[in-house]
Amino acid sequence: GGGGGASCRSSSTARCRTQSLGRPRLWSGTARAGQSVEVQAGMGSLPLLVCISVALAALPCYYAAVSFIASTSEVVQHTPAQLGAALFYGAVLAVWLGVEAGLFSQRLQPKYEPVEDVTSSDELDSEDARALQPASGADDGIANSNKHAPDAFVSRSHLPALRAAAEFVLIMGYIYLCDRTTLIPKGPKELSKERFWALNLLILLAGIISMRPSSTQVDTHFKPMQRDQTEEWKGWMQIMFILYHYFAEAEIYNAIRLYIAAYVFLTGFGNFSYYYIKQDFTLVRFAQMMWRLNFFVFFVCATMNNEYMLYYICPMHTFFTWGVYVTLWAGNQLNSSNAFLLFKMGVLMVITLVLYGFKSVFDGVFGPAVALLGFHDPLHPEFSDALHEWYFRSHLDHLVWIFGMLCAFCFPWADRQLQRIDELPTTLRFAAKAGVAAAVLLLGSHWYVNTFVLPKREYNKFHPYTSWIPILCYLVLRNLSNSMRRYSMHLFSWCGKVTLETYILQFHIWMKTTGINGSPKHLMVWVPGFYWLNFALT
Repeated sequence: GGGGGASCRSSSTARCRTQSLGRPRLWSGTARAGQSVEVQAGMGSLPLLVCISVALAALPCYYAAVSFIASTSEVVQHTPAQLGAALFYGAVLAVWLGVEAGLFSQRLQPKYEPVEDVTSSDELDSEDARALQPASGADDGIANSNKHAPDAFVSRSHLPALRAAAEFVLIMGYIYLCDRTTLIPKGPKELSKERFWALNLLILLAGIISMRPSSTQVDTHFKPMQRDQTEEWKGWMQIMFILYHYFAEAEIYNAIRLYIAAYVFLTGFGNFSYYYIKQDFTLVRFAQMMWRLNFFVFFVCATMNNEYMLYYICPMHTFFTWGVYVTLWAGNQLNSSNAFLLFKMGVLMVITLVLYGFKSVFDGVFGPAVALLGFHDPLHPEFSDALHEWYFRSHLDHLVWIFGMLCAFCFPWADRQLQRIDELPTTLRFAAKAGVAAAVLLLGSHWYVNTFVLPKREYNKFHPYTSWIPILCYLVLRNLSNSMRRYSMHLFSWCGKVTLETYILQFHIWMKTTGINGSPKHLMVWVPGFYWLNFALT
């Protein structure tokens, strides 16, 4: 490796041999510096070439996979939205595979480093010495090239987002494969009250085993309605909601209506608490909330060619979130006045009663949005009004979200009362809690006997005006004891963090729908004849 055979004299032979061992290194000298930069630049472009090659090779593979899925699809014609989604998904997967391949090839590249010249000048003649001295800026060029080469291909900070996008695309593909193709057979639901309640009991026992104290507080008084508790509430309701559909347990229809009302209640409670405390009415924060509520359902609708109202929970939460936001945003500089807040909620109540009390007003307000909120149910073609589903679903819970706002408004007062009860002497504390529990149970029993046990259609008439009663009873009983406020069932709290996603996915990857805009009337049959194995696999 010297500048000609003469430069590698006997005294420098050891140096030449030493530099030939181990990882490749950059030699000194102007010519050698230029050659090393060219080699490193070439090696730096290799990951990009690998990325482009793999991405291009992935496209025909993706096309073949999509063609195969389409050939097994129960739906023959696909909409432009579905084709556009398929093209977008293919581009995401191709970019992801290309980047992963490029980064892999980059990790396999040898690393080049500049080395110091360890040979003394008296061992070389003057010409060789000058040849081995780098030109001005050569070392800097080598160092800079070596420094920036790893980052020239792609920023590693973007990789998690790209991988998440690819995972999302695979989920969309799995949804379509499960529900729209014949690759996974479908079977009828098996009605079994014993299975339904036995499974719920086992899940409840698992939830009790997972009970743990709150991690958000360190003081002795635990506030009611903390995040762990509300997530727990949403979690166990969502599990029963999904099992209700899976086992077709129509007898608990009224309870399911209450669970949905509780979700809407929490929409009013949570959003009021945030905007009242944070006073953050920025467009960015509100846009984030709208994105959180609708981005998943948007892509599912585009992929499956379903209408937005099939997943009615999403438009309901979106609309009621708008209601809370606008109410607290209007005159927000006066939100510190309790009287003004109560006045705004009173006005909101009147507007809501007029909106849902007169069908002509409802149609006039939501008529322009019929393209978004309209629904054409293939199982009920007798409903010619496209807004029928939106009116029916939102009317059932058109008041409970305002009750949630009122509870959030009263939250500081309720917390102070609980703290005062906890500070009472033991006998008085027990008597106070017993009195509150007795009053709540009396109210709940009256509602149960006179309302809850009514048949489905009769119950629906009273539900919008009475659903707040069992919710209030649950809130009081769940938070009456400091110990109960401290602990929550982690299993249900974890499930409660993904209720929106599990609600949407139950249609397509746990059960199978009847088709476009269809309800989940069938079960997925992975292994024929093995009910519980299919249950576990889905």
